[in-house]
Amino acid sequence: MRLSLLSNPSHLEAVAPVAVGKTRAKQHYNKDYDRSKTMCVLLHGDGSHSGQGVVYETYDMSGLPDYTVGGTIHIIVNNQVAYTTDPKYSRSSPYCTDVAKALDAPIFHVNGDDVESVCRVFDLAAKWRQSFKTDVVIDLICYRKHGHNEGDEPSFTHPVMYERIAKLPNTLEIYSKQLVEEGVLTKKEIEEVKNSYLKKMAESLEAAKDYELKDVHWLESVWTGFKSPLQLGRIKTTGVSMPVLKELGAEMCKIPEGFNIHRKIKKIYDNRRKCIETGEGIDWGTAEALAFATLLREGNHVRLSGQDVERGTFAHRHAVIHDQKNGEKHVPLNHILENQEPGSFKVCNSSLSEFGVLGFELGYSLVNPNSLIIWEAQFGDFANGAQVMFDQFLSSGEAKWLRQSGLVVLLPHGWDGGGAEHSSARLERFLQMCAEDPFELPEGALNPDKNDWFEGTHLGSNIQKCNWQVVNCSTPANYFHLL
Repeated sequence: MRLSLLSNPSHLEAVAPVAVGKTRAKQHYNKDYDRSKTMCVLLHGDGSHSGQGVVYETYDMSGLPDYTVGGTIHIIVNNQVAYTTDPKYSRSSPYCTDVAKALDAPIFHVNGDDVESVCRVFDLAAKWRQSFKTDVVIDLICYRKHGHNEGDEPSFTHPVMYERIAKLPNTLEIYSKQLVEEGVLTKKEIEEVKNSYLKKMAESLEAAKDYELKDVHWLESVWTGFKSPLQLGRIKTTGVSMPVLKELGAEMCKIPEGFNIHRKIKKIYDNRRKCIETGEGIDWGTAEALAFATLLREGNHVRLSGQDVERGTFAHRHAVIHDQKNGEKHVPLNHILENQEPGSFKVCNSSLSEFGVLGFELGYSLVNPNSLIIWEAQFGDFANGAQVMFDQFLSSGEAKWLRQSGLVVLLPHGWDGGGAEHSSARLERFLQMCAEDPFELPEGALNPDKNDWFEGTHLGSNIQKCNWQVVNCSTPANYFHLL
């Protein structure tokens, strides 16, 4: 069994959809189609589980075909105090788990001091998830011995509760007494087990003092060969030969025999075919589809996710077409190559969520760099609904945790007549979060040489050092090469 952990910012529950997205990606790359070999376990606090909206956004994705991971085990460490706030002031329902009732997920409430009951519940939850492939929730009811942390003083706000807690024996003492009374172990045997464990802990503490963590330990093997911010990577050509473009273009415009396509969409596909044959009038949707097709031909996985992305908010994409008589779907880009890998191209309409779905796709992108993972906002300004993801993960994740991601975020905006709500993607916010040093000019920048560019100096070094690239595409060709 392999355990993988995700770095988590001090923004409660923000990591939840990221973990689920990473699980889905692992299932994809490992061909775990029945979702029995890779499982997501989420740890929650009681106050944040009932209070943070992203928790519901994550639950809401659990049954969606393109987002399900075959069930997540949710463990709520219920300390009965959300920092210093009583439950009656932090939620409107009796239990912190009530948000999970929206799914009809099984919820187990268990006393944290009853060790064997805790073990039985955890075992039952794992068996439920493996059998029924749905979420399951464990409400582990316990308390914080010292309040929020060891330096806290919980009696400031909960004097009566913590007067009682101070008199309680700890879990180890309770269970040790139970085992002795049941004749399972003697006091001597319990001391031997306890001393053996403490010895291991002491030895590990000593070993940790000399342990040197290397950057490579943070990266999985699939990232081998990718450059760190301190190394310069060669800027490679993004052009594709005309014969290849025409061949793929013809395949991606084919409609199956007998498929009753909408007449307006047929006209769009006919125009695409004509543009590809002549090389003139390539529009945004065609350029995007060609970029996806060429990446698929090279063996890359492509996933596009977001609100209404299958058709496209502006009816420009039509990556999924619908038979007008029986409603059946057809995805042309899944049929452009001989023996094409199932699921190599995935375009999926998401729930009406920004925070949760962007987090999911970020988690998905962390698993394998040889892929194009895209989240598209329905309009560019909808990105502000996911601001925590941009601030805490996307812009700063590599600097904080060495987490590299090639996630692409599409922010369509500036639609004439759309009004003030959809006229700007607020790109100035993203530019403000760019991490390049404004006082450092890369070598050769004042007199750039084309040969230098392709050897990784000049502006290439600036791209390498920057935490993300903010791009305003002015032509479909820009967009193709960017993707």
